[in-house]
Amino acid sequence: MKAIIFCTSFIKDAPSWESRYQRWLDYYENIPINAIKKIMIDDGSPYLPSAEIINTISHTTSLAANTDKNLIVHFDNNLGRQSGADYPGWWRSFLHSIHVANELGVDKIIHIESDAYILTPRLVNFINEIESGWNVLWSPRYRFPETAIQVICRDQFGIFEKLKDDNPSFSFPDIAERLLPFTAVHQQFKGDRYSDFTKNRWIFRSRKFNKIPIFKHVFFWETIPPDADFVTQGINRQQFVFRRDEAA
Repeated sequence: MKAIIFCTSFIKDAPSWESRYQRWLDYYENIPINAIKKIMIDDGSPYLPSAEIINTISHTTSLAANTDKNLIVHFDNNLGRQSGADYPGWWRSFLHSIHVANELGVDKIIHIESDAYILTPRLVNFINEIESGWNVLWSPRYRFPETAIQVICRDQFGIFEKLKDDNPSFSFPDIAERLLPFTAVHQQFKGDRYSDFTKNRWIFRSRKFNKIPIFKHVFFWETIPPDADFVTQGINRQQFVFRRDEAA
């Protein structure tokens, strides 16, 4: 099946580009996922890399004849995040992927967020081989579907289009994990949001603690298991290595 890989993006500055989005592009350059393009759907970023690195086009530009291997599809304005459960910028970018898929004539949308990393051939094979459904993985820590990695096949495109058409304001009553119409949640793959604290965060929930050096120490972050199939919400200090020599 003809497929695209996409992530949503908001690029604050050059260091943000290099540490997160360039890293994502470089990583997936050599991961054997069958896709014709890698696309970032961008929420009005104030910084965009040069065309020598990656081309940027407006979200209104036709994609039918586009031959770029990697591409940024850019919205002029930033919708951003209003609260923990209200993030219209992400929703607009995510929902725009169905328009991109239809313009390019693909049969599969592979959504891999810019801080999500696939680590094993068996998960790659699953992504390459699946041909139906709206498929997601599972976060054991939070006990809900992991929306950072999704595979949406053509039999679900009509449902995806309706979701987009029914929500033109990009305002939703709950988080995506509880709203998206998944047909299958695949718990056979091991992975999670390993950058979260290993201990109960209670008084440490505030982001202000991230600025304190001791809170950046490895003690406060969960180690990625050696048999993990994927990582989501990855952070700069974590190293992600695709285990090519493992049996699928």
